Amino acid sequence: MTLRIALVGAGAMGTIMARDVYPALVEQVTVAAVVDRDRHRRAELADGLGARAYGSLAQALAAEHLDGVDVRLPHAAHADVAVEALDAGLHVLVEKPLALTAEDCRRAASAADRAGRVVAIAENYPHLRAVRAARAAIDDGAVGEVLALRSTRAYTLGDEWARPWRLGGEAASGLLWDQGTHHTSMLRVLGGEIVAVAAHRAGGAAGVETVTLDVRFASGLLGSSLYCWGTPARAVETEGLVLGTRAQLDIDVAYERPDGVARLVDGTGSRTICAAESYYDSHRWIVADWADAIATDRPPLVGLAAATADVRVVLAARESLARGGAEVPLGPPT
Repeated sequence: MTLRIALVGAGAMGTIMARDVYPALVEQVTVAAVVDRDRHRRAELADGLGARAYGSLAQALAAEHLDGVDVRLPHAAHADVAVEALDAGLHVLVEKPLALTAEDCRRAASAADRAGRVVAIAENYPHLRAVRAARAAIDDGAVGEVLALRSTRAYTLGDEWARPWRLGGEAASGLLWDQGTHHTSMLRVLGGEIVAVAAHRAGGAAGVETVTLDVRFASGLLGSSLYCWGTPARAVETEGLVLGTRAQLDIDVAYERPDGVARLVDGTGSRTICAAESYYDSHRWIVADWADAIATDRPPLVGLAAATADVRVVLAARESLARGGAEVPLGPPT
């Protein structure tokens, strides 16, 4: 079955999906509608996809027979549109983060339960070959006992991404909401559930934001994340590091070229343990996984529970910042 969907949002992410992703997945997904408040942006993407353009999801729902929606809107709109689509009986793929509050995460989960539809979150890292290969190497014992985890996300936000809703109007809101669920997701794949967070923030040059997170896992492992907007990006960044008693794992992520890999490093040298990839390849894998989950009635790789766990870590980090860096326990899953 080919899914008929509406692409909701014609900004930077919507453009990537319309230009680079959906044309390669026509056997699985047909974009029948493009929804955006901006008339010119929605018309441009719709023309490229052979779809029709609408100013609201409600208009698209009234005019089209749809199976699902792909939500690529600013963070604050994710939960409301996801719930609107679920209440209309549609499957949903929603850009990370799922929501900005725990209550909105619960609201989306309740709507999914009522609708009995598949909800997947467009969280890239669990789909990356490098992250999956690193998890397999941990499970196989290649690194020995895992001692600690670290992640790094450091780059300069490009003009097409530097929107007010992404930068945020309060301390650390932009950086943590935009990138925090990303690396939280990767750390949770590698280390399991996170149970406590302590966060610190430093300001620097105009527009520069640096945030660190110290996390404790349910297993007792410790981890850390460093986020920085304002430094030149590397062509290939080692964004993940696993320290073990026998070896280390480097997770290299590449954005503009297909050079991202996972490497096993020990006293004898380094070897690559997965095929190379570009980070942007994962956008296709996310959609393909969502479509297959719908077709086979299975959970998607990143569903509501995982996305909610990621959001809870960011919420705890924000609380920690407000409390001067105090460690904040997450409590039991909701």
